[in-house]
Parts: sequence; C-alpha cells; structure tokens
Amino acid sequence: MFSSAKGSFNVLVYMHRYQPDTVSVILNGYLREYRSKLNAKISQLEAIETSADSSQAEKTRAAKDIEAMRKIIKELDDYEKDILYPLASENIAIDLDDGVKVNYNKLGKALQKITGLTEK
Repeated sequence: MFSSAKGSFNVLVYMHRYQPDTVSVILNGYLREYRSKLNAKISQLEAIETSADSSQAEKTRAAKDIEAMRKIIKELDDYEKDILYPLASENIAIDLDDGVKVNYNKLGKALQKITGLTEK
C-alpha cells in the first residue's frame, strides 16, 4: 500500500504484479493526475468564492474546501519530492522468493506502515 504521510493519497499494488517501473507509473499516472484534478477543483471553487451570484454560505464552504485541498496538495508535493520521485529513480526490483517482509521494506517510507511488517 503506497501511502502519503497523512493518507490523502493511497495506491494498492498487488506484489505479484510489481515491476521495477511501478513506482514511476504511480508517480506519473496517478499522483500527478490526482494533483491536477485537485488543482482544477480549486479553480472551480475559487470561481464560486469570487462570484457575485454565490451566497455567503457557498463562499464560506468554497474557502474551507480550497484550504483543505491546498493542504492535500502540499502533502502530495512533499510525498513526491522527498519519497516517491527518488524511489522511482532507483527502479527497485523485488524477488518474490524473499517474502513480503523483505520486499515491503525495500520500498521504505513510500509504503503505509504496518505493525510487525515494517522496520522502525
């Protein structure tokens, strides 16, 4: 389970389907796409926030949603910059014969922590 720090972004990968380029696929095909969709939604909400036709409740809700999405985007940016991009550059291969515990720990902080499975 690839997961950002606060869990705003999660991708479940079946270990038997993992390839050395899987992290790059997650980065380019999922994380960046998700961030683009969040940015588009922020643009829509900013239009509501500045519209004269919107009620005060709609404007307040839009402002709150924009702030929440900006926090998620910040989390995604940090996850990409600090963890996922460097890992994608490594093209890490796994060996199914090594078992889940060894292979899971090869991908380190990019994965969700699981008690008893992940190293400290």
